Amino acid sequence: MWRVEQRVQQDIAEEVFAHLMGRSADFHANHFGGSLVSQTSKLMGGYVRVQDTTLYQVYPMLAGIGFAVIILSTRAPLYAFGLAILAAILLVVSLLLSKPINRHLTAFARAESKQSGALADMITNAMVVKSFARGAYEKRRFHRATENTRKYLQRFAHIQQMQINALGGMTRLLSIFALVAAITAVAFYGADIATAFLIFAYTANIVDRLFEFGNQSMRTYSRALSDGKEMVHILEQPAEITDQPQPEKLTAQNGTITFENVTFRHDGADDSIFSDFNITIRHGEKIGLVGHSGSGKTTFTRLLLRYSDIQRGAILLDGQNIAHVTQDDLHSAIAYVPQEPLLFHRSVRENIGYGNLEASDAAIERAARLAHAHEFIEHLPKGYDTLVGERGVKLSGGQRQRIAIARAMLKDAPVLVLDEATSALDSESEVFIQDALWKLMEGRTAIVIAHRLSTIQKMDRIVVLDNGRIVEDGTHASLLKRGGTYAKLWSHQSGGFIDE
Repeated sequence: MWRVEQRVQQDIAEEVFAHLMGRSADFHANHFGGSLVSQTSKLMGGYVRVQDTTLYQVYPMLAGIGFAVIILSTRAPLYAFGLAILAAILLVVSLLLSKPINRHLTAFARAESKQSGALADMITNAMVVKSFARGAYEKRRFHRATENTRKYLQRFAHIQQMQINALGGMTRLLSIFALVAAITAVAFYGADIATAFLIFAYTANIVDRLFEFGNQSMRTYSRALSDGKEMVHILEQPAEITDQPQPEKLTAQNGTITFENVTFRHDGADDSIFSDFNITIRHGEKIGLVGHSGSGKTTFTRLLLRYSDIQRGAILLDGQNIAHVTQDDLHSAIAYVPQEPLLFHRSVRENIGYGNLEASDAAIERAARLAHAHEFIEHLPKGYDTLVGERGVKLSGGQRQRIAIARAMLKDAPVLVLDEATSALDSESEVFIQDALWKLMEGRTAIVIAHRLSTIQKMDRIVVLDNGRIVEDGTHASLLKRGGTYAKLWSHQSGGFIDE
């Protein structure tokens, strides 16, 4: 049995993992990672408690009640029948009394998950808390979370005590009924003392088992169901972005990107970010995306990566609609380096090798050298085997960025998307990285979101976005000569960055 239990726990964990990995970027942006971990653990723990309670409490209770009723039916069939009816009524009452408990437990579980999420958020940002001397402030915030959890727990405890009192009163009445029945059987029906003893003893046993069921077993069931309810609700929700039942095989080799009459707006929003948006980026072309905050630069890359689905139009990669291929195939064809690099709490080698799981140590080192990361990696305590900490906190911002660039280099995809990948680098490192990135972009389609215009002067095209529209498109020199939006952005830069 324990093997079955372990297998089911494994299946639950893998099912939750697969579902969460299939949810959209927006879903993960709107949920605390700590809460999701807590909800997963509670779902698995709830399953174990339900199984153990059923096997070791409920089944023995039902077997004991059945055995007692059978024995009593041989001596006092009418009493046994009445006792069976009363036991069934008590079971139903226990189930009815559990409903208000379930509501309070669900609220408590939700508050507990928020508390776990708040704790994880503070731990993840511990250095920010310290650097701003906000320890006391965060302590007050966390106290509010724990106080909210305590209030829900207090309400649950109050309702539970009322249930215990109600069940206790009913079981005491049942015990009195058994005693009266035993005395009546001897006094008026000539039953022997043995029969009277059986009536009282078995009834007392049934009463104890029913009280245990109503007090302990139902409480365990209620807690387990409440603990798992949040994650079950998430599992019941369909994934926001799904593959077609019979997807096409992506055959992208060149990396030509086409947006055809694309219209997109966020769920619940009235205004579209893009409306009948059109652009073609040819094979091997390097373009820079420029614009003020909110102009649509990030949305453009999110749509290309299919982190969100468009409402109308089509996005093509080498002539194939990206909605008709699997998300895995699409993402395999695009190397993406975000402005804020995300690293696993694993070794440097594993983080770089994530770009190509089959890459040799030599290939990993070669990518690190190209990204100008090898020099600092050699000085880490364990070199390439050094753990980088959660989200890479053991490394500086520039070091994390170089690891992310090396990872993208190792991926060797036909399309490269860089969200200002050199923004966290010092001037000396930037010289090396710019050279490495140009080598990386050779023969590939490259899209660079530019916050520092000096990084995109040599691009084949610079596309200026404003409110989801292309307002200018050309080379650095031609756009400066035109004296339009790009020229104004260039002249208004402060320290080389766009004045947002």
